[in-house]
Amino acid sequence: MPRIKHLILLLFSISLFQSAFSQTMWKYFSADDFSARRKRVMDQIGDGVAILQGASLPEGYIKFRQDNNFYYLSGVETPDAVMILDGRNKRTTLLVPDELYKDIRKEARITPGEEAAKEYQFDQVVSKTRFGYFLQGLSNSNANLYVSFTPEEMQEMCRDRSLQQNVRRLNDPWDGRVSRETNFINRLRERYPAINIKNLSMMLDDMRAVKDDKEIAVIRECGRIGCLGIDEAIKVTRPGIYEYQTVAACDFVYANNGASFPAYFPIAASGEQGLDWHYNANNHILESGTVLLIDYAPELNYYMTDITRTWPVSGTFTAEQLKYYNCIKEARSAVIGIMKPGVYLKDLEDAARAVYIKHGFGDLYPKYIGHFVGMSVHDVGDYTKPFVKGTVFNVEPIIEIKEKKMHFRLEDTIVITATGAENLTPQSPVEVEEIYKLMKMKGVGE
Repeated sequence: MPRIKHLILLLFSISLFQSAFSQTMWKYFSADDFSARRKRVMDQIGDGVAILQGASLPEGYIKFRQDNNFYYLSGVETPDAVMILDGRNKRTTLLVPDELYKDIRKEARITPGEEAAKEYQFDQVVSKTRFGYFLQGLSNSNANLYVSFTPEEMQEMCRDRSLQQNVRRLNDPWDGRVSRETNFINRLRERYPAINIKNLSMMLDDMRAVKDDKEIAVIRECGRIGCLGIDEAIKVTRPGIYEYQTVAACDFVYANNGASFPAYFPIAASGEQGLDWHYNANNHILESGTVLLIDYAPELNYYMTDITRTWPVSGTFTAEQLKYYNCIKEARSAVIGIMKPGVYLKDLEDAARAVYIKHGFGDLYPKYIGHFVGMSVHDVGDYTKPFVKGTVFNVEPIIEIKEKKMHFRLEDTIVITATGAENLTPQSPVEVEEIYKLMKMKGVGE
């Protein structure tokens, strides 16, 4: 009897350990989630084989963050890993480097073998030294090989910006480097000319564009943290301090609430700095009579939100400022109010334009209302298709008067539900009196 009791306790302890391990690794997800995504890919590629490369260890002393697509399909945070999804026999293989990096999280280090295969739900986890053998086998079989054609996405990276940078670097007469993805494709064609290479990116884009309940839960929590940070920045705002001091209030809250990274660089633009939409020097002194906008959000477990608020440095808007602010506030409400499955981007733009015209600012409508949000702040998505349940899209009405050096912006992250929409960043106020009340409170460090 004592032996049975000890065995039960041992099994219970192992169960708790495995649960704690998975929670430490993923918290919001399980190995089942990543495995199900890999199965969806294999179902779509038929008899083809998909190969994905994980991100490499950063050259500098920068915390490692995995590539979005690689993490989306694996949950693996080991640098320089490779994933093979074989649609012919429905087998999945993870290849990891023999060297165990000491400056990544302990629980993210993977040793080849059955234990790792079970934990991550791959059919096998082997040494990356075997990668060449796998490729040779594919070459002999004349299989369709699916690889990513689009740039990898890591810390504070978006595809649109990465594509632009790739073009700049390629066209630079003193550089001319191709992207990592293009280089990989070129090497495959040189060494294995019989392989038929196909683009995996569009398939993954379609999968990532529709978020499931677990993904939405992460984004919702990320939005809550983002709002807490913005609120703290509102509290510390006063004439005479620097823009970067308001960012510091956000950073404290984000880190203190477990955010992984910034979603993108902080934009704390006071006065005329707001005319530069991606201004990020944040080194100007806040001046009485101007407004400050902060466009800054955290990343949590590989998912982002996008949030912006605009408020008066002195504590109250002027009568003129209030006219512009009320316009974008009403446009924000009007756009969110019509969001539901079946709605197109043009419908959102039309709703926003109608509000601008109503307020007498039709000529100031910027012909823009927002973008997709998810694993990148400018996430993948098709702007020509109607929204569906699980679409996450930000609403970002902007109004600026260049000759007066004034810029106003509000921004929230919205998810399409079965019947309408949910604001995932509702906690930070947009109503004027609520902002004024918040500005009278003491903030962090005061």
